[in-house]
Amino acid sequence: MNPSSLESTLKQLRLSGLCQTLSVRLQEAGANRLSHGEFLELILQDELNVRLERKLGRRTQAAEFHALKPLEDFDWSFNPSIHRKEIFDLATCNFIRQAKDVLFLGPPGVGKTALAQALGYEAIKAGFVVFYRSIFDLVRDFMKDEAFNQQDKTLRKYLKPDLIIIDDMGLKALPKHSGEYLLEVVMRRYENRSTIMTSNRPLEEWGKLLNDVPTAGAILDRFLHHAQVIAISGRSYRVKNLPLANPGGKKCRKSNEPPAAGAAS
Repeated sequence: MNPSSLESTLKQLRLSGLCQTLSVRLQEAGANRLSHGEFLELILQDELNVRLERKLGRRTQAAEFHALKPLEDFDWSFNPSIHRKEIFDLATCNFIRQAKDVLFLGPPGVGKTALAQALGYEAIKAGFVVFYRSIFDLVRDFMKDEAFNQQDKTLRKYLKPDLIIIDDMGLKALPKHSGEYLLEVVMRRYENRSTIMTSNRPLEEWGKLLNDVPTAGAILDRFLHHAQVIAISGRSYRVKNLPLANPGGKKCRKSNEPPAAGAAS
């Protein structure tokens, strides 16, 4: 057997995954006296594993996640208000198969974005196409392509994925017509594809955020119809190592420590 000739043949057949492990598998086959069938099964599985890994990498890159951390890296101990079973039930991706939605509600820093993206990564591993955007990205995409009369192209980008993650609803008020863009996406995906949204503002404030109360009502009417709402409370993970805030910036004193002279009680 000519190893270089065999390697060249594998490359021509685009079996680069098999090529990477061939020398190791040949040694393993000789040492363990594997049959031809056992050896063939091993090297073909190597090729499949490499292809799946590359496909996962491409789909993860195409999702455009921001600071993705897999679910197994999530710090469950920090925030006891998050129910692990509820999140892992979502990680099975049954809600995507049923074209249902998920809404994470809670103050900034409690884990909404991290969980939404981690669920998106689980969906990719399950074979689904995922796309992540902040609400500001979504609005910019539509405003930019509206100027160039390419809204249909933008809309297709938001309708094709099996799961869309729309993040950061409520950080600040949005430009005029933002509600119309979001409504178009939600309305067209309704009962056809799944959407995860995160928001740090109560639902009753969405009309103010979008500068359009009727449109906000129409968005929530469709989105919440088949949505699982997950409310998260607690401190921000980003400031977990900082001391608790003290209003007014006054120095805290121990309960048994007398107040300073002239201090108000």
